[in-house]
Order: sequence, then C-alpha cells, then structure tokens
Amino acid sequence: MRIEMNHIAELICLLAALWNYKYLKGTIYFYFIYYLAFVLYGELGASYFKYVLSLTLKPEDRNNMHIYLWVWAVMDAFLSYFLYTEIRNVFVRKLITVFTSLLVCYFLFLFFFFKHYVEPCYYGFVVETFYLIILCCIYFYELFLHSEEGDSIWTLPAFWVIAGIFIFFTGTSISSVMHGVLKNFSTQIMGLPLYSFIAQVLCVFLYGCPVVAFILLRKEKQARLFN
Repeated sequence: MRIEMNHIAELICLLAALWNYKYLKGTIYFYFIYYLAFVLYGELGASYFKYVLSLTLKPEDRNNMHIYLWVWAVMDAFLSYFLYTEIRNVFVRKLITVFTSLLVCYFLFLFFFFKHYVEPCYYGFVVETFYLIILCCIYFYELFLHSEEGDSIWTLPAFWVIAGIFIFFTGTSISSVMHGVLKNFSTQIMGLPLYSFIAQVLCVFLYGCPVVAFILLRKEKQARLFN
C-alpha cells in the first residue's frame, strides 16, 4: 500500500481539528472532524484496494471507483453545506440545496448501478468541480460587496477554507483539461506522473487552508476569554 501526499495532508488537517477540538465546538468547523475522518478513511481504503486487494481480483473488478463515489458524495455534501452557511443570497442557498441533493443522488445512483463505468463517475466529478468553483466565486463576490474599509479577509476562518476549496477545484479543472498534454510528459516527481503530482499538491491547499482557519478560531476564542 502506498501512502501519498494527500493522505498526509488529510491526516495533518484532522489532527489540527482534534487539537483545537474545544475551540471548534459549537461551530460548523467542529464537523470537519467527522468529514476529514471519513475522507481519510475512504482515501486510504481506495489506496489499499488499488495496490493490495485489486491484485487478487479479476481485471474487470479492479477499479476502485466505487470507493471514490462515496468520497465525492460526502465531499460535495459537506463543502456545499459549508458554502451554504457563508453565502447570503437566499435564491442561491435554495439552488445549493436542490443541486447538491441531485449531485449526491447521482453519485449514489452510480454506486448502486454503474460503479464499474469510469466515465459517468468522472462526468459527475467534473460537474461537482465547476459547481463548487461557482459557489466559491459567489462567496468572494459577496465578501467584496459587503466588506468595509479596515476589514481584513485574512482573519476570516471561512475565507481560508473557501480559498482552499477554490484553489483545489480550479487547479483540478485546469489539469483535467490539460490531461491529454500532461500525460505525454515522461517526467516523474516522487514516483508520480506530472498530472498526478499536481493533484497531490492541490490537496495540500484543500486540507492546509482549513488548518489556518482552525488556528484563527482558536486565537479568536482565546482573545474573547482574556477580554
């Protein structure tokens, strides 16, 4: 079994959430503990299936997409809900509820009926990618619209989480578009093809930015206690 950069990033983020447990209680950030634990468990399971279990199976059963369908469903549900709590526009919030439900149902439908077909799974992930990018852009627009002079976005925990989401999914969409070009490069970094290494680096942003958010929440609550 191979331990990859995304596993390490997820573990560090989970440990950071557990370390700041008492400061996250009572906020939506508390649920990052369950979310990160599930994603790490799913990713490790997918890696174990790919490098260990699949070797004992028939070629048509070696695809680990059935695990990633659950990871993507939970990721879409949780990140969409997080953005839902930060976006102010009522109409957009209603659209988030409807579209997220449809996308999660799509992933679960594929799991139960078409999990061996790779292309429909990736189509769903591509839709999820652009959907979350759009929601991030709406958040940034509202943040710019309602910010006042003297306000610092760098002290907002939600900004860091959503910035990580935006960087990850934007980078993923660009590398997916350029996959045909990137796969032709013979260069390998840390034993990974270039396009796989880019995805690993993007995971550092996705799971590294919430760590900053947890630290900011800790400082914010400590400052309140001292005051």
